[in-house]
Amino acid sequence: MKKVTIAVCDGQDAYRERLAEYFMRRKADQARIDSYSVRRQFTDRQKEAPFDIVLWSKGFEGIVPKEGTGSLFIFLSDSPDVEESAIFKYQPAEEIWREMFAFYMELGKKNGYRSRKQTEMIGIYSPTHSRLRTPFALTMAQLMASEKKALYVNLGEWAGFGGWMEESYHRDLADLLYLISNHGVQVRGILESVIYSVNHMDYIPPMADAQLLCETPAEDYLKLLFLLAEKSEYEGIILDFGIMVPGFFNLLEHCTSIYGVIDAGAMARGQCIQFEESMAKRGMNEILDKIISVAFTAADSQLLEQEPVMQQWLYGRLGDRVRAARYGQYGAD
Repeated sequence: MKKVTIAVCDGQDAYRERLAEYFMRRKADQARIDSYSVRRQFTDRQKEAPFDIVLWSKGFEGIVPKEGTGSLFIFLSDSPDVEESAIFKYQPAEEIWREMFAFYMELGKKNGYRSRKQTEMIGIYSPTHSRLRTPFALTMAQLMASEKKALYVNLGEWAGFGGWMEESYHRDLADLLYLISNHGVQVRGILESVIYSVNHMDYIPPMADAQLLCETPAEDYLKLLFLLAEKSEYEGIILDFGIMVPGFFNLLEHCTSIYGVIDAGAMARGQCIQFEESMAKRGMNEILDKIISVAFTAADSQLLEQEPVMQQWLYGRLGDRVRAARYGQYGAD
């Protein structure tokens, strides 16, 4: 798996060497680190093979291109009051690493960054809190798994998976977020220790403690997304949003497509209108344009009165609705 390439450009020898040494010692499995004290040495190397991420400080202003080169340039600031595309340099190296990868996700597009992998990432959310959101998402995940290596991630509260899947989970999404934050370089082994499979679809058990969904920092969710998209073997990822977790809109921004599972009826229409108006006021029209609404009636909800059997969902009425949505026939019947 290709490592992320990082250049540390700083004229302060002691600082540069300590930061680069920390990255090389703690993150060697995840990234390849080079350091430079002279601009000419960096620019010569950058011309041959551009770095993915460039950390630079005062004295290296001339290395930042006017147009995107495919590299993400992040300024190491002497002041804690940093501006956009900057990190305070005098803080723990682990914090610099975390903020750097948050930028890699959030700001990469502004600097010409594009994922090397063609990972399909689908977000599924219900502003009306439809009971069919998760069945729809699980059916979509099964359908995707028939096409490519797919992973389902539930970001909802009280999913109740263990009971009807007849599984006892020793680790769940909360454990994965904790392990990644502390042992990110071993991501492959971490994923294997948390992932379960059903009907050829891999999934991460949802958090047993729903309160942790809201207490987890937004940057941790972004880091999880980056690691799954860039560092795993999955070609498709389904994000099933039960609530608006921290960083919700940033996560939606990185989805290639979004499905809004909604209930029919006047009250539900009012909820959808308020949701869309709120996003428009925030200037999130690009996200709105990606949302495909899939409406279900009260009769459709009777599907849940049966025993939840995922394979039956895939080949029954719900599966027909999912295939219609995925392959271009949107909305209600």
